[in-house]
Amino acid sequence: MTSWHRGLRGALALLSAAWLLAQPPAPALAADTITVTDQLNRSVTMSAEVQRIVVLQHQTLDILVELGAADRIVGVLRSWPSLIPGLDRYAPQLKGLPTPGDLSMVNVEELLRLKPDVVFVTNYAPAAMIDQISRAGLPVVAISLSQGEGVEAPKLNPTFADDDTAYAEGLKTGVGLIGRIVGKADRADELIDYAFTRRKQVEDRVAGLAAADRIRLYMANPDLNTYGSGKYTGVIMARSGGVNVAAGVRGATKVSMEDILAWDPQVIFVQDRYAAVADQIRQGSAWQQVDAVRNGRIYITPEYVKPWGYPLPEALALGELWMAKTLYPDRFADIDMQAEADAYYRRFYGQPYTGPN
Repeated sequence: MTSWHRGLRGALALLSAAWLLAQPPAPALAADTITVTDQLNRSVTMSAEVQRIVVLQHQTLDILVELGAADRIVGVLRSWPSLIPGLDRYAPQLKGLPTPGDLSMVNVEELLRLKPDVVFVTNYAPAAMIDQISRAGLPVVAISLSQGEGVEAPKLNPTFADDDTAYAEGLKTGVGLIGRIVGKADRADELIDYAFTRRKQVEDRVAGLAAADRIRLYMANPDLNTYGSGKYTGVIMARSGGVNVAAGVRGATKVSMEDILAWDPQVIFVQDRYAAVADQIRQGSAWQQVDAVRNGRIYITPEYVKPWGYPLPEALALGELWMAKTLYPDRFADIDMQAEADAYYRRFYGQPYTGPN
């Protein structure tokens, strides 16, 4: 190569470098995103790396703790301590978090200050509330843990062709969806597999019960409220070998004392969060005619049975087992509920179960 050629090559290299330096910097590539379909059949796009989560639905809050994502929660629904009491024993970081909304309302200004990557809401959150969050530029995902179709999907008290199937499939979908969004898909699969495997042992042991031998059950909420068909309540009762006497009414509703006397349940259950209702029943003069009261069969459910309107993995793994053992102790004499609860809580909450039994 001649000195002339070497000079020309050098000059071209300098010109090329100068041209590159003169160009504006290339725009940064957009962050990777994912698009999911929520349980209202809405398409939602968000960052593939969700690090900041606001939860305005209590079942989703519990699931996030079980998936090991509690440290990413930056805001919670206002009423969570009363809806899932005791959860802070297993996730103390929830205490004192901002509360930018609740099941049916939101303060968008407070929400925006938290800079969430995703906001979880319940399927029956008002459409205007979901739209308000979306218009603020925040991905909002509705969770129902049930398989509602069409106009039933956003209802608090939906109608299903088959309650059992609707809640089983809806739970799988909901937990899987939450797991995918927070990058815990494998953990979500593990949670669902554990719940449905443990549920099977109850199914096998109560399968031989004749219809006439199944115990009549009633769920006592405050002020004569109960859960009828369309709720997980009837599913857990049936799977535990019982019959919900309130199956003829829809959803979460108030009934009359006349209804209860006519149904004459043999067992009454009271959720741990409403424990005072049990004493009210024991002391109420009208209740003394009811079979369950006469025979002292009023039971306060442990925390792990969980809210009864919608299922949670614990309800399948532990709640159905506890109820079946309570109703038919001879069929479950070998089951140690504390050991069962400890095994589940160690695996998914990181410590033994310390709540009331």
